[in-house]
Amino acid sequence: MKIRLLLALILPAIILQAQNTQSPPDTIRQHWHRGAKLAPAEKLVLLQITVLDLIKRRIPDLSVRVLQTPTGQVWQGFTGQYGEVWFLVPYDSEYRIDAGDEENITTFREPKETYLRDAVTITHLAKAYTEEMRNDTVFQQVSVAQTPTRERVLLQATILDLDDRPIPGEVLYFTDTLAGKVYVATTNERGRAALMLPKGTQYCFSTQFYTNLKCYEIPDNNMAGQLNIKFNTIGTQALLAREAERKRQAAIRDSLYHLARMRDSLMALNRQPGEYAFLHQFSFGTPLDSVKAGIERRSARERESIKKDPIYFEKTGEVVKATLYRMRDRWKNKVIVTDLTGSMSPYMDQVVLWHALQLVQGEENRYVFFNDGDHTPDDEKRIGQTGGIYFTEKADIEKLLLKMRETADGGNGGDGPENDLEALIEGTEKMQGLDELVLVADNFSDVRDMKLLINLKVPVHIVLCGTDFGVNENYLEIAYKTGGTIHTIEQDIDDLAEMADGATIRIGAYEYRVSRGKFIQVSKI
Repeated sequence: MKIRLLLALILPAIILQAQNTQSPPDTIRQHWHRGAKLAPAEKLVLLQITVLDLIKRRIPDLSVRVLQTPTGQVWQGFTGQYGEVWFLVPYDSEYRIDAGDEENITTFREPKETYLRDAVTITHLAKAYTEEMRNDTVFQQVSVAQTPTRERVLLQATILDLDDRPIPGEVLYFTDTLAGKVYVATTNERGRAALMLPKGTQYCFSTQFYTNLKCYEIPDNNMAGQLNIKFNTIGTQALLAREAERKRQAAIRDSLYHLARMRDSLMALNRQPGEYAFLHQFSFGTPLDSVKAGIERRSARERESIKKDPIYFEKTGEVVKATLYRMRDRWKNKVIVTDLTGSMSPYMDQVVLWHALQLVQGEENRYVFFNDGDHTPDDEKRIGQTGGIYFTEKADIEKLLLKMRETADGGNGGDGPENDLEALIEGTEKMQGLDELVLVADNFSDVRDMKLLINLKVPVHIVLCGTDFGVNENYLEIAYKTGGTIHTIEQDIDDLAEMADGATIRIGAYEYRVSRGKFIQVSKI
C-alpha cells in the first residue's frame, strides 16, 4: 500500500549522521528522524517514509532501503520510534522501496521539481519467523516487525554498552529451565534482537560473560504477549579485547622486568650477589643451607631499612611486602594463597622474604600455593578440578621453600588463565576463626574459574602484582562480591562492596565502572 503526499511545511528531523562502515560501496547510510529542522535542496527531494503493519501500527527500528533504479544507488536507514525515516535523494528519478526482509514494496518517480518534499507510507509484511533445532539449542530468524501469537511470546531485547550505545553482534541465550532448551539470538547493528518463546515455562537470560542475569516466568494463557528487555553491559567483544590486551601487556612486562630491577639502585643496596631468585636457586641445585643464609642476610638488612623508612617497600616497588607491611596490624593471622605459575617468578622472593622478615610479633601465616593443574594439558583442565594446589601450615623457611619448589616444579606453564578460585576455596578450609584470606595474584593472568565465585563466602584481600597498565577486572569482581579488598603498590581499596551499580572508582591512572557486579576499565586519567 502507498500514500503519496506533497508537504507544505518543513518536517522536524533529527540528523543521525551516517556511517559507511560495513556497507557496500553503492549504499549511503543517511537516516534522519524527528527533532531538528531539515530542508530539501534545489535538486534533492526530502523524502519521508512511514512504515505500518497490517493493523496500521507504526514499526520502529526497521531497516528501510531506497534504491534508485537507473543507477543502483541505495539510501539505507532505520525507522525511529514513530515508524518514520527521512532521506535526501536526487529529483527527477525513479525509486524502489525495500523494508526489512521485503523487497520491491513499491516503485515511484520523483518529478523534476526544486525544493520538493514528498511522503510515502508503506505496509510491511514481515516473513514468518524460522526456527532450527541443533541438539538442545534453538536458533531463530525473527523480524523486528514480528508480532506475538497466542502460542508464543515475542521477546524484544535491546543491548547497550555502559554509555547507552548499541552493541551489535552480542549473542544472547534464553534457557528454558523446564525443557532444558536454549534459545539463541544475536543483536543487529542497532543492538536489537527478537525471539519467539513458547509459553508455560521459565526462561533465564545469559550472555557469554554474564550467566543467569534474570529469569522470567511466561504464563500459559490465551493472550498475545510481548516481553521487552533492555540491558546495559560491557559487551563480549570489549571483554575479549581486554583479555588480548592483558596478554600483550604481560609480554611487555616479562621482557622489561629484569632490566627494570637491575636499574633500581635502591633495591641494589640490600640485594647482594646470591641474595635474590631464592626459589630458582633452590630448584636448580643450590644447597638449601646456602639459600637460607642468603635469605637471612638480605632480610636482616631490610629490617633495618623499614625501621628507617616506613615506605621503603613502596620505593623498591615490592607490592607484596609493601601491602603486607601496611596491613600488618589488620592481618596478623592469615592464609596467604599465592599463584606460583611461571609468570609470578619475579614476585616469589617477596613471599619468602616476608616470612623471613618476621616484622610482626605473634603473626601466624599459613600458605596455599597453586600452579594451575600440575602437568595437566590445558584442554583437560576442568573447572573446580584443575588441581595443582599445595599447603603448608606454620612453616619455617625450610618447609616454605620445599613446598614452593614442589608447587613450582609441578607446574608446566600452559595458558594464561589460572585456577585462583579453586585455590581460594581450598584456602577457606585452612582458616581458623578470625583468620584473613589473602590472595597474591598475577594481575596479567585472568581467572579461569570465575564460575566458582558464587561458592566463595569469605572476604578476599587481593594483592595484585603488575598493575602498571591497570587492574584486571576479574580481581575487582572477586573483591566486590566477597566484600574483600584490592591492594596495589600504593593503594588499599576497601570500599568496593559499597559501590552502587553504575558507580566508578579510580585506581592508579585508570577509572573503572561496576555494572551488575562486573567491572570494566572506562578511561585513563
